[in-house]
Amino acid sequence: MISSNNDWDPLEEVIVGTADYSTLPTMSKSVQAFSYAEYSLEELKSLEGPHEQRIRDESNEDLEKLADTLKGLGVKVHRPKSIDHSKEFSSPDWTTTGWYTFCPRDLLLPLENLVLEAASPGRCRQYESRAYYDYLTQQVEEGVEWIAAPKPILLDDLYQVEDLSKPTVNNNEIIWEAPNIVRLGKDLLYQVSNTGTLKGYQWMKNIVEKRGYKLHLAEGFYCFAHFDSTVVPLRPGLVAFNGARLREDHYPQIFKDWDKIWITPEMMYTAPTQLPGGIPPCSPWIGMNMLSVNPNLVIIDEDQDVIRRVLAKHGIETIGLPQRHARTMSGGFHCQTLDVKRKGGRQDYF
Repeated sequence: MISSNNDWDPLEEVIVGTADYSTLPTMSKSVQAFSYAEYSLEELKSLEGPHEQRIRDESNEDLEKLADTLKGLGVKVHRPKSIDHSKEFSSPDWTTTGWYTFCPRDLLLPLENLVLEAASPGRCRQYESRAYYDYLTQQVEEGVEWIAAPKPILLDDLYQVEDLSKPTVNNNEIIWEAPNIVRLGKDLLYQVSNTGTLKGYQWMKNIVEKRGYKLHLAEGFYCFAHFDSTVVPLRPGLVAFNGARLREDHYPQIFKDWDKIWITPEMMYTAPTQLPGGIPPCSPWIGMNMLSVNPNLVIIDEDQDVIRRVLAKHGIETIGLPQRHARTMSGGFHCQTLDVKRKGGRQDYF
C-alpha cells in the first residue's frame, strides 16, 4: 500500500511522469498567476497549444532513462495513463484545455496509507489526476484512504498579479498543491504561496492532525509555486536550502537544529527554456530539484556539477541524468516523480 513518510527513506515504488500530449493550456488569469505573473495575457497568447513534438519526444526519452535507472536500482516504477491534454473542458464559469502529466508530484500527496488529492489553482489541472485513477482505485481496494480536497471554483477574483511580493492567489478558496508540503515523518511543513492558501492550510490541518500529524505553517518565505526547489531535506538532521530565497536569519525554524547546505546562485547551472520568445515557465532553481533514492543517494540534473560536489562532501552520492527540458516543462526530478512507497515508518525527527 501507499506509504511515504518523507523524501529520503529507501525508495521502493515510484510514479514517473510522461510528456505524452503535453500542451500549453488556454492562457487565462489562472495560468498567468501560476507560471507567468510577470507577463501580460497578451504576451502569453502565442504560447497556447501543444508543445513542439521534439520537446515531447526528448522529454519522454529523458523520462525513460530516469525510469530505467530507477528499475536498475530495484525500484518498482508506475506510469500515468496517457491523456489528450489538448481537449477543451469547462466549468459553469470558464473553459480551458489541459496541461500535462509530466509532474505526478503536483496533485497527489502520499502519506502513510493515505493519499490526499490537491485543489490546484490551475483550471487546466482540474482533471489531470484522471491519469492516476486506476492506480488509486487499486490502492483503495488494498485499504488506502483517498481523500480529495473540494473542487475549487477558480473565478478571476481568486488571482492577482498586481503585487508580486504577495502570492498570486488570494485567500478566497481552499487551494494547495502537493509540493507545497514538505513531509518530515510526523511533522508536515505547509508553504503559503502562489499554489497554497491559508484556507488550504486549515483544510489540511483538519484532515491530518486527527491522524497524528503536526502541520506547521511556512509563510512569507517564497511566493512563487512550490517548496521543493527551496527546502530539500536530505536525511534526518541535514537539509539543503535555496540561498537566494532563504537566509541564515530567515528560514523555517523547524530546521533550526539541522545542518544546512546553502545552495547559492553561483553554484547553479541555468537550464535554457525553449518556449516561444524564450519565456520561462519556472526559475533556474529547477536545477536544485532532486529525487532521493535513499539517505546517501540522489538523482540530479547531470549538469549541476557544483551541487553534486557539495553533496559529495556531505556523504551523498549523486546519479546525474539528462534534463534537457526541465525548465521548458517546468519540472525537475522531484516534480517528475511521485514516491508512493518508501521503506520505513512514520517517525518523529524533532
